[in-house]
Amino acid sequence: MRHDLQAAIDGEQLRLHYQPVFDNHRAIIGVEALLRWEHPVRGQVPPQDFIALAEETGQVIAINHWVLTRACSDLQLLNEAGLEGLAVAVNLSPLQFRRANFLETVRDTLNQTGIEAHQLTLELTEGILMHDTPNAIETLQSLRDMGVEVAIDDFGTGFSSLGYLKHLPVSTVKIDRTFVQGLPDNQEDGAILQGIIAMAHHLELMVVAEGIEHEAQHEFLLRHHCDAFQGFHLAHPMPFERLTRFLGEHRLASQRDAIDRSRRKRHSQA
Repeated sequence: MRHDLQAAIDGEQLRLHYQPVFDNHRAIIGVEALLRWEHPVRGQVPPQDFIALAEETGQVIAINHWVLTRACSDLQLLNEAGLEGLAVAVNLSPLQFRRANFLETVRDTLNQTGIEAHQLTLELTEGILMHDTPNAIETLQSLRDMGVEVAIDDFGTGFSSLGYLKHLPVSTVKIDRTFVQGLPDNQEDGAILQGIIAMAHHLELMVVAEGIEHEAQHEFLLRHHCDAFQGFHLAHPMPFERLTRFLGEHRLASQRDAIDRSRRKRHSQA
């Protein structure tokens, strides 16, 4: 598997699919870049079958660099095609986030691809941020100084969410899909979601719910003032070529008023 993965990195077998993110008016505000491996024999290999190995071997550094560059380059193509105002979210590995040249890599990628810093959102899990928290906060602050947005992915699965969130210079929390799956019938999940949304809004953070698979889940989240939505019910991940057609057929958010107000207020308080 390690040998095959290196061949994939060297032989351009990696692909990005993009899943749109919608605001509360069903306008598209951005996309999340999702990694796919098209193995010549085994077919499509899901990330859960190789990312852990890539972390162990260090190959994830090259993979993450490729993902970041390709995602930003694709977004610039959308900008040039007149599909402006969108953001792209890229997942980071712990190894990449902790590398000494990480900030330089992000800065160089923005310069090389030409996208605006605020169009890039870097997604990190709670576990990354809870490890060596002082240094993590310093890195996050540097990203925000650059204008890059930071989101906490899979939010709610960590043990210290409520305690450490107020100290982190982040702009967004993405509610873990395990809390969305039981909606609207699971009262415990509903109560947790309402608490997360209320807490995040109190801290002037944007809230994204992922894993939405049917309309009842979407309606519950709308009623409780979630800011943005992602899931198969709204749009499946798709290759870049299909994404461009999809964006041309759907309404893009011309103004992200609620989100921008939240972020500006959060930044002004920093």
